[in-house]
Amino acid sequence: MGNSFRCVTNNPLLKERGFSRLEYYDLDVLSLLKFVGEEVKAGYRLLTHPLTGSIRPDITPYKTILLSAGAGAERDFDSQSIIENAIRYAEDLYRLRRVPIYKRWDSMTKKDFQIVDLSIIERALEVAQMNR
Repeated sequence: MGNSFRCVTNNPLLKERGFSRLEYYDLDVLSLLKFVGEEVKAGYRLLTHPLTGSIRPDITPYKTILLSAGAGAERDFDSQSIIENAIRYAEDLYRLRRVPIYKRWDSMTKKDFQIVDLSIIERALEVAQMNR
């Protein structure tokens, strides 16, 4: 993947680790997914699935998504379909409860979710490097 990606996240641990190409946004997961959806509409392509890790978006407070570094001339319809489905799924889950589960976690549990998200994105980057 080299430097041909954007790392979009709401995980403060990635900021602390000094990730390159990092774009940090202080948003909940649903809002981050919607932001990524707008970027996909603008021609950016998903390089990682927005629902990696099998942790529901109403449970984890953190998500990191890799996008292509540049916008293409045309929309990537696979990326658009994936992100739209992820947004719909997250919206459905957020509607289930008055207070989303992710808002109930203490600081230690939130730190655990940060580490899980970090390890997922680190592994994605390792695999990308092996496939070059």
